[in-house]
Amino acid sequence: MNMNDPIPLSRTKLDGVLARTMQVVKLRDGRRLGYAQFGSPSALPVFYFHGWPGSRLEAGFFNIPSVQMIGVDRPGYGLSDPSRERKLSDWPRDIEELADHLGYNRFAVVGMSGGGPYAAACAYYLKARLTKVAIVAGLGPPEAPGMGGSRVGFLLDLGQRPLRSAVLMNVARALIRNPAAEKHFERIKLRLPRASKDVDAMTPEFLRMLLMSFREGLRASVKGASSDARVYGEPWPFALSDIRVPVSVWHGKHDAQVPVSIGKYYAKHIPNARGTFPDDEGHVSIVTNYIEAIIGDLRAP
Repeated sequence: MNMNDPIPLSRTKLDGVLARTMQVVKLRDGRRLGYAQFGSPSALPVFYFHGWPGSRLEAGFFNIPSVQMIGVDRPGYGLSDPSRERKLSDWPRDIEELADHLGYNRFAVVGMSGGGPYAAACAYYLKARLTKVAIVAGLGPPEAPGMGGSRVGFLLDLGQRPLRSAVLMNVARALIRNPAAEKHFERIKLRLPRASKDVDAMTPEFLRMLLMSFREGLRASVKGASSDARVYGEPWPFALSDIRVPVSVWHGKHDAQVPVSIGKYYAKHIPNARGTFPDDEGHVSIVTNYIEAIIGDLRAP
């Protein structure tokens, strides 16, 4: 079997660690939702929403004691079936069905980068079931300052141009799936702002894990990444001021991918949100250097 080919669902019957990373649940509407579990099943469940692109495998990048990280593929990524015209408000229902399937009545949520809006949606719609939410270097509502410029603005513009989006994303998918992709990632690292701690955070091991997650997310198509780009630019069906779940916002001041102004917008408009904005931290280093603090905050009473 070619490593880039989709892995048959029968592989989920394998024993051990591999099986826990290749799980699917069939939702009520017939779609399959892919997920992975890392850590003890008896530990605090933390649902992890990956970045753009990405996959459920991101949840396993770090070994965090005393928690179970549950990575979930959004529709069209990895093992999850695509969902045409999906909306931001659809995601909490998928997560609620998965939580029911796993037997978790209460759980925490982490949204990283492109997973930020989906974490915020769960904070609003699933307030009775969430203990805490963490938004890490997250994208925000379209009106948040910083969403319209630089790389984020380009992504939102792609979301409004389906044909152009399909062409560019398929080119990117081909590059990522290419065996020589590691060299492209090294060049990306060299282009990062030198003042950013991202340069140190993106070790060869981390780059390999990131590439593995990207390849898994884009294994079948770019439908997940394309629909994400569209969703990011659409008006949100709820206000941040109506969120009542405890939310912590973590965002490096030197983030060159997602401006810190977005994180500060979250902290300002979500009631009682707590913002942590470290100097010099970037888009990757805020996770590598603060993951224990992020999870520790979720575990605290």
